[in-house]
Amino acid sequence: MRTEPDLKDAYARIDKDIARHISRTRRLLRQPSSSQQDIGIDECAELVAKLYEEVGCEKVEVVQTKGNPVVYGECKGDSDKTLLGYFMYDTMPFNEPGWKHPPMEARVVEKRLPAGKVKAIVNRGTDNTKGPLAAFLNSVEACNKSIGRPPVNLVLVAEGEEELGSPNLPLYVKKDKKRLSKADACYFPFFGQDSDGKANLYLGVKGVVYFELKASGKAWGRGPQEFAIHSSHKAWVDSPVWRLIDALKTMTDDNGNDILVEGFKDKIAPPMAEDRELIRELAKRFDAKAFKDAMKVKRFILPEDDPEALVKRFVYGTTLNIDGIWGGYTEKGSKTVLPHEVTCKIDIRLVPDQEKDEMMPLVRKHLDSHGYEDIEMKEIDTGYDCCRASVKEPVVQSMLASYKAFGQDPDIWPTSGGAVPFYVFNKMLGLPFTMSGIGHSDLAHSPNEYMVVEGNKTVAGLAEAEKFMVHFMNGFGHSD
Repeated sequence: MRTEPDLKDAYARIDKDIARHISRTRRLLRQPSSSQQDIGIDECAELVAKLYEEVGCEKVEVVQTKGNPVVYGECKGDSDKTLLGYFMYDTMPFNEPGWKHPPMEARVVEKRLPAGKVKAIVNRGTDNTKGPLAAFLNSVEACNKSIGRPPVNLVLVAEGEEELGSPNLPLYVKKDKKRLSKADACYFPFFGQDSDGKANLYLGVKGVVYFELKASGKAWGRGPQEFAIHSSHKAWVDSPVWRLIDALKTMTDDNGNDILVEGFKDKIAPPMAEDRELIRELAKRFDAKAFKDAMKVKRFILPEDDPEALVKRFVYGTTLNIDGIWGGYTEKGSKTVLPHEVTCKIDIRLVPDQEKDEMMPLVRKHLDSHGYEDIEMKEIDTGYDCCRASVKEPVVQSMLASYKAFGQDPDIWPTSGGAVPFYVFNKMLGLPFTMSGIGHSDLAHSPNEYMVVEGNKTVAGLAEAEKFMVHFMNGFGHSD
C-alpha cells in the first residue's frame, strides 16, 4: 500500500484544485441529460467522454447501444487489482414546479442543515448521481497529477438509461464481457452522509419493476367509449375510473401496506445471519425523528417503540406502490366530466429472492382472477433484480477502513431502499460491489436537489469526499 505521505500529496492536490473541481462538477450538472424526456443525452455522453480524457484516462469510447450510449474508459493504476466504476449520467426530468433556484444553473447557495451551515450546489443530478460521478473523476485527476497514477486500475462504465430501467445495460455488459471481466470489484460512488453528518454504508440494493395499469370504457365495454362525457350521465353510465380503483383495492389491504396479490411474497428469503446482527445494531442507533424530519412525514407504518421491526421492514419489505394516477379533468377550477379512461403508474420493490420477471405476470394473474381482464398492463422499464455483497468482501472492508480513517463509524445497512442495476455486474460478471462515501446530497427525484460543496466539521464538502475516494481506491488496490 502507498505510504501516507504519498496520499497526502494527492490530498494537497485536491485542496489546490478544488475551485476547478467545483467548476467541472457544475459544468457536468448544467448539461441536461433527462432520459425520460430524451433531452441532452448524446451531448452529455460526449461531455462525460471529454471528462474521462481530461482527468487522464488512456482509453475512452462512446459505445452505441440500441438506446442511449455507454461511455467506457480505462485508467492504468499502481496495482494488480482493477476496480470497475459504475456511473449514470442520465437524470430525472427537471421541469416540475417547486424549485427555489433554476434547476439547470448549478447555483452555489448557502444552506442550513442539522449539521450546520454549508454551501451547496442546487441542480438536477447533484445527488442522483452526476455529482458523485464528477467527484470521482476529480479524485482520479488528483492522483494522476500528484502520485503519478491512481492506486488501482480503473475500468469506467457510465450509462444513460438508469432512469429508464437500464434496458440496454445487460446487453452491453454481455457484449463487452471480456474487457469488463478484468475487474475484481464494482464501485458506485455517492455521498453517504445524512444531513446531520451520520455516515451510511449499504451492502445491497433492492430490485424494481415499473409498469402502468389502464382502465378504459373501450376495453371494458362499459362507460364512455371514446371521450369524456358530462358527469350527469354517471346516473346511468359506468365509470372506468371507479373500475380501476376497485381493481387496485383488491391488490392490497391497510392503506397499501399489506400486499394481497397471490404468490407475491412466496419466494421472499428470510434474513441471513449476518443481516440479523446488522439489523439489531441498526435498531440501537436508529433515529426515527431524524428520518421523519428529512422526509417530512409524521409517522411510520409500524410503531417506533420497536425499532428493530421497523428497520427490518425497510430492509426486507417488498412494496407495491402507486406512483401516480390520472384521468379526466385535473386542472384548476371545475369541469364536470365522466372520464373514458384512467391510468396509474406502479412500482414494485424486490427483496431476496423475488425475481423481476415474475412480478408482472403475478399481478396480471391476480387481476384476471378477480374479473379485471380488461385492465391493461404496460411495462415502463425492464427493471432490476436485487443483489447484495457480504460485509466480509475485501472491497467492502476497504470502504470500512476509509470510513475509519476519516473519523466515521457508519451505520451498515444490509440493503438500501433504492434500486441500482448492480445485478448486471454482480450476477453476470460475478463482481462484489460497494456503494458509499462521505459528503452529503439529497432530494433525488425532487425539486431543489442538492449536494454540499463546502462542508463543516460534521458533514464533508467536495474536497473531503474526493480525498475519501482516493483513500478507498488505495485501500482496495493494495488489499489482500
